[in-house]
Amino acid sequence: MGAQKAIHRRDFLVRAVAGGLSLAAGAAVAGCGSSGGTTRIVEGALRRRTGVGAPIPRTFQAAMRGHVFNRGDPGFPSVAHIYNERFDSILPKAVGRPLDVRDVQGAVRWAVGHGVQMRARSGGHSYAGYSTLQNGVVLDLSKMRSITVNKRARTATIGAGAQLIDVYAGLAAQGVAIPGGSCPSVGISGVTLGGGMGLAARAFGLSIDNLIGVQIVTADGRIRTVNKSTDPDLLWALRGGGGGNFGIVTQFVFAIHPVPRSVTYFSVSFPWSSASEVIETWQAWAPRSNGQLTSIFHINGAGSPSVSANGQVLGNPGSLRSLIGPLLGVPGARLVSKTTTNYLSMQLLLAGCSGHSFTYCHTTGTRSGGRLERASFQAKSDYVANPLPAAARRVLIEAAETRATMPGSGAILFDSYGGAINRVSPTATAFVHRNQMFAVQYLSYDGGGAWLGQTWRAMRPYVSGQAYQNYIDAQLPNWQQAYYAHNYSRLKATRKRVDPDHFFNFPQAIGRGH
Repeated sequence: MGAQKAIHRRDFLVRAVAGGLSLAAGAAVAGCGSSGGTTRIVEGALRRRTGVGAPIPRTFQAAMRGHVFNRGDPGFPSVAHIYNERFDSILPKAVGRPLDVRDVQGAVRWAVGHGVQMRARSGGHSYAGYSTLQNGVVLDLSKMRSITVNKRARTATIGAGAQLIDVYAGLAAQGVAIPGGSCPSVGISGVTLGGGMGLAARAFGLSIDNLIGVQIVTADGRIRTVNKSTDPDLLWALRGGGGGNFGIVTQFVFAIHPVPRSVTYFSVSFPWSSASEVIETWQAWAPRSNGQLTSIFHINGAGSPSVSANGQVLGNPGSLRSLIGPLLGVPGARLVSKTTTNYLSMQLLLAGCSGHSFTYCHTTGTRSGGRLERASFQAKSDYVANPLPAAARRVLIEAAETRATMPGSGAILFDSYGGAINRVSPTATAFVHRNQMFAVQYLSYDGGGAWLGQTWRAMRPYVSGQAYQNYIDAQLPNWQQAYYAHNYSRLKATRKRVDPDHFFNFPQAIGRGH
């Protein structure tokens, strides 16, 4: 059973990691109550900012029509747990499932008015566990998952609780798509607010590059419609500023793309003896390859270490072998998989959901009938702006060989940038990582935390110093600079304007301690 589970997770990782399990701060990681304030002060601030004298709801349940699960209620553990099993010991006092934005508004007014810590979640995939908290309350947005398409305006409006499998299926039925990750049970909120890297990104851009508006509930109890006309500065901040920093986003409006008639997936394997050469080849090729192609490079440390590359090409690639020729030129390279199909079938394939129902492809406990396993993992990330020299490649190869001797499994993955991603200015959105060649994700399943830290430290001389906020890392030093660089000061100013009492809070919230 244990061995089968480990194999399943590695297989899931290979299919899913391209999209960044996204997985930044849960859904809208709406955080803790203001530190040091009394209930009276917080309540007074709420009333001053809203200008409304309506009484604050007395209880969490009274604040919303949706169901509230209290600790001790039947089924509470499965409702309270998030995707990563490492955080199963962290239990809120209650989990509420709002039915609409008015429920979210009531819950926020209640939490602010009574000084109660609050987080929100969509898919619950926060790498650092920020979509839950000990002894506070959680807003589970999973009931808010409507998807509507306006073909005349070329937009899609998506509820914050939709998981990616819902989004792809709902949009494909209308012949359209938006870019996002490939893990099916990641929430649209988490993947979008921190960036949204996926296998269509080099063609369509990141998820945030297609985001044109949101509906958000802020700490003053207001329901705000945010777009380039109503509040361009807040829209700028939400496009890459990460979840949970400005309020609880309840709805997203995206620009849509017609789905390509066909999509091709490929996978190439290499002998371990060619690992250094293929890293050198991939990094020279992938960020500059055809804009319809996005590739992921895998260095796997489990059992026998291995190295491979896969990717997606939008449209009919013509001669795939010509497109990926540099990879096939590495000694021992073998094209092990080539599949051309329609767009939705490809997303199901990438998600590991081929042959299963849409209901099946949700994480257990997040949707009735969901059967995807949860996992126990740790992760760190880097960006690479200049080609990795031989010494850096040796660090990665030796790290994989070391991890292969340990229990559990580990992987180092490169997500190719360039294309539409890098055509956006680093200051045009809060997502600053526009001049990078690729992102690196270090992953360790079922243990291996020390290995993870050692590998990350050994790579310091060779990386840019930036990190992906959707792979949020509770142990990352100087995270403000790593995630946001020179955009951080503007993010702090926007945060101060929108949430001056810093109600929405978590350990890596913008403006925390700085």
